[in-house]
Amino acid sequence: MEWGGKKYDAIVIGGGHNGLTAAALLGRAHRRVLVLEAGSRLGGAAATVEISPGYHAPGVAHLLEGLPRRLERGLKLSKRGLRYAARNLPTVALDRDGNHLVLPRARKAFAAFAAAAPGDARAYRAWLARLHAHASLIAPLLAEVPPPHDKDAMTRFLRRLVWRTEWRGAAAMREMMRLLPESIGDLLDAEFESPLLKGALAFDATLGGGEGPYAPGTGFRAVLRRAMRMQGQGTHLPAGGMGALIDALAGAVKAERGDIRISAPVARILVEDGAVAGVGMSDGTVIRAPLVVSSLNPRMTMLDLVGAPNIETGPASEISHTAPRGSTAKINLALDGMPEFTGLSPALHGARLLVAPSLRELDEAAMSFRHGEFASEPMMEVLVPSVSDASLAPEGRHILSIIVHYVPHDVEGGWPAHREAFMQRVVRTLDHYAPGIGERMIAGEILTPRDIETRYGLAGGDWHQGDLRLDRLLGFRPAPSYGRYGTPLPGLYLCGAGSHPGGGVTGLPGLLAVETIVRERGAHR
Repeated sequence: MEWGGKKYDAIVIGGGHNGLTAAALLGRAHRRVLVLEAGSRLGGAAATVEISPGYHAPGVAHLLEGLPRRLERGLKLSKRGLRYAARNLPTVALDRDGNHLVLPRARKAFAAFAAAAPGDARAYRAWLARLHAHASLIAPLLAEVPPPHDKDAMTRFLRRLVWRTEWRGAAAMREMMRLLPESIGDLLDAEFESPLLKGALAFDATLGGGEGPYAPGTGFRAVLRRAMRMQGQGTHLPAGGMGALIDALAGAVKAERGDIRISAPVARILVEDGAVAGVGMSDGTVIRAPLVVSSLNPRMTMLDLVGAPNIETGPASEISHTAPRGSTAKINLALDGMPEFTGLSPALHGARLLVAPSLRELDEAAMSFRHGEFASEPMMEVLVPSVSDASLAPEGRHILSIIVHYVPHDVEGGWPAHREAFMQRVVRTLDHYAPGIGERMIAGEILTPRDIETRYGLAGGDWHQGDLRLDRLLGFRPAPSYGRYGTPLPGLYLCGAGSHPGGGVTGLPGLLAVETIVRERGAHR
């Protein structure tokens, strides 16, 4: 319990947003907390990094889509400096000929959408209504601890879900059940004409995984993505970048008398008499505490830090089969001016821009990924955050933040031999939409899934810490024995993206883990 003259009730491993959330909430529950971060800065993949003097870019994640208001209010994040440079960013599906499609979110935007996609306007309205209705059923489940696996608890849970579904009518229930195994590609082909619209909607349903748009279950992924966005009431850009959220969370930890240490890698979790006893640091230091909360990948936590000999065979086998593998690359670019997107209104330069021209091209990119190759035409989510937040770049200059979908962790011959070719393909693709963009590049960085793994300690470079498949959701995420934040080892809990409800910068795994801890172990006084 004691280190450096201080006693700790709990140790949190990992200083990303979920770890900091858990630490702040444990502090509010009257526990003296120590946060241990292996890296030289807090935030993990949600940090803001300087890629060139004066140019500040999002490390990996660049938008807040699911941060619950109750977490913002409860930790007083606005009082600790969290502000928004832009709220409810619109999404624009980019067209090579400049006939871009703005995905409407409000009634007044439908007129422009109907003019751009006249054959799809009515169908899109109906699609949004169905998607919202399905997501409304799922959204509350994402913000609560999953039920136990015992018969009575699961029966109550299923009855509640069925009741809520039946309340909307038998037809809605049948549609929800039909949706679960369907592919997003098949669903969109049945509803819409516009290839651009179908590509954009399928991009959202598949981002973060390696499945193509015609893979079974990706239809449900569209519902899940919408339900996650409902937690945060929109898509927002923090002022100062994602690092501003991290600074606010760190402030909340310190306000509750918690301590934070960076450059402090944990080598092992101590086990004594079948229970957690603290951690051992890489430098040999031992820090004792009866409660350890890990935001690291669950497999890494249990097999690398605890060690298989300290886990029963069944739970050890379960977690060994959850090895994540990333499918997303991140590119940050410093530009000497605003990219000139053909046909894009200046009012939309700060929007969320999607490069996913059609289902066919999205599927081809997914096929390349499955073969261990990157696509000839990369599918991308593009953001120019400096349009909304001038503090991120020198005056008149800009930051380009790009998330590239379907990028393998490893390529034949190794990434060093292919980095330049990959970058050229990305720039060439962007040039279709913003001619001459390559000439504006001053500096930049490419983070492949392997780079993300190395820099941020994310196993497999997967910042979602595991697939969002139906069998890896709710109490089965990451595996049945670990699905409610607890582990088979008393005193050890999980609070990262590998736990329910999954990835994204939401803070929900950290919040729900602490709710579980307080329920099971009580609050200190």
